Amino acid sequence: MLQYVSIVSLLYGLPALFIFSKVVAYITWYITTFKEAHRFAATSTVPSVTIYSHCSSVIFWLASTWTAPFIEALPFGWGHWVLYVKKDASYHYRGKLHREELKSDVFWTVGPGGQQLFVSDADVISQIVHRWKDFSKKVVHYRTLAVFGPNVLTVEGSDWQRHRKIKGPPFNERNSSLVFQKSVAQGRDMLDSFTHDVEGRQASPVVEDLMHWAMTVALHVISSAAFSLHMPWPTKSVSSPVRPWETSQDNLAASKSIGAQKHKMTFQHCVDAVMKYLPFIIFFPDWLLRKSPFETMRKMHLSSDEFRSHMKELIDDNQNTLDSTNEDNKEDVNVGKNDLLSNIIKASAADKKQTLSSEEMIGNIFIFIVAGHETTANTLQTCLILLAIYPDVQEAVQAEIDSIWATKKPGEDLVYKDDYPKMRLISALMLEGLRLYPPVVGIPKEVPIENLEGQTLTYRNKPLFIPPGTDITLDVVSTQLNPLYWGEDSLEFKPSRWLMPPGYVAPPNTTNESPGHADLLCPPKGAFMAFSTGFRGCLGRKFAQVEFCTLIAVLLKDYSIELVSEKGAGFQEAKNQAIDAMFDRKTEIAMRMQKAVKVRFVKRGSESFPPRA
Repeated sequence: MLQYVSIVSLLYGLPALFIFSKVVAYITWYITTFKEAHRFAATSTVPSVTIYSHCSSVIFWLASTWTAPFIEALPFGWGHWVLYVKKDASYHYRGKLHREELKSDVFWTVGPGGQQLFVSDADVISQIVHRWKDFSKKVVHYRTLAVFGPNVLTVEGSDWQRHRKIKGPPFNERNSSLVFQKSVAQGRDMLDSFTHDVEGRQASPVVEDLMHWAMTVALHVISSAAFSLHMPWPTKSVSSPVRPWETSQDNLAASKSIGAQKHKMTFQHCVDAVMKYLPFIIFFPDWLLRKSPFETMRKMHLSSDEFRSHMKELIDDNQNTLDSTNEDNKEDVNVGKNDLLSNIIKASAADKKQTLSSEEMIGNIFIFIVAGHETTANTLQTCLILLAIYPDVQEAVQAEIDSIWATKKPGEDLVYKDDYPKMRLISALMLEGLRLYPPVVGIPKEVPIENLEGQTLTYRNKPLFIPPGTDITLDVVSTQLNPLYWGEDSLEFKPSRWLMPPGYVAPPNTTNESPGHADLLCPPKGAFMAFSTGFRGCLGRKFAQVEFCTLIAVLLKDYSIELVSEKGAGFQEAKNQAIDAMFDRKTEIAMRMQKAVKVRFVKRGSESFPPRA
């Protein structure tokens, strides 16, 4: 009996002992790393903030949406530290918190797990991004975006150089011209649905969900300019209750893909579903989604499978086209289609040692759709609402559009080479919208743990040592709102700040954020990061800029955008409500508005909210 009791005690005691040892180990780690971080911070040349969560915990960052309010409510200021590390903290405080409390644009957070550096000084940012071997991308934060395969965003080192070498050249002037043409066509189709009722009569229906239609037009432009897929506009009027995926028109069948008719989901349907369910597709294993008893989860798996299938068909179709044209035109490297995918396949085939696998091609297509689809749509939505909020800016944009059309002969249309360079204010509108409402709050970097000696930067003429294994966050919001670079009115929406007088010469150590337009402000290197910056700058920047400028030029040529008065609200009240809704954003795939702002398009000259002189 005694032996039995001893065995039972042992069986129960071992798990308890294991748990106890883990608790002791965690407490020991917590105290040890906490003290080490504080000792380091005491010797640093920049200030620090003590935190009590793991210095780089993604779980705490995600959970802080719900936990931060309770921590902040602790008495005696015990929870004040969470203001620095909660989700989207810099955006909520418009980048002012550390400048007001720490009087520094570079600071440490120190706590269990070590220290993390936050940077909103343009010069320090420029040092970091141009020393990309010393300060590598924190790829662990992006690995979830390799769900369809490795891509230029999720790899580092020699792999990144290989991806960049193949993906970079296809973003050229020929492709920009194609983007311009497709944006004109899709913009007109979009405008027709904004200015007609379901019977096809002239009207000004309320656009209830501008983001949805911005996402639709962005996907259509990408599909046509990147994959040569024509996707007809899905509805005659936005007042129609029918959504795009409920129509039979948007399809891949219009392409030459052999198996297009075998799909269970159209291309647009599966892309819409993938974007909608992406966090779940990333988080849940494939087998669980496939065998789930819940229809929604099975739909997630189906959309993921269909996306891969559509992409594989596109790649095979383009590869076959390339092979057949190569047989007849062995000397001509420019044969075949000029869409983005065709050019990537040609670039990959040109160098057998630097090729991309099929999985890597699908991964890069996916990341291009995510980046171009989500961020371009976000920017288009943001700037259209801003134009409705600020009619004076809209009038100035329309005056620029009028000046472009004034040079046209009857029957002439917009031409990329002649007209895109004239869209200076429209480009300034985009840049200002991105400055105030960037797609991301911060860009993660790190000093590789393998770099045993660490790295040294210069801040305010003093050396700043960064130990190996240190995480760094480039604070996009705080930098782009920093009065040091943008003036005391840095929080104001002011596209004219980008317009420079004729003959403007950019000062040294500045960057041209819109090379296609003359006499636009060139901010200091590192002061504008909406398209990232340095060696890892956005490959699709010109694609997005051409698409945005063209769409605005088409939408506002003959029409104006207005806010919609709800419950009898006057313009000032509606404006304030719209500004509040614009500010209410949180990070999803990118920063996104949480509330819709209703708008309508009316014929120029018939504006009423507010009336024009």
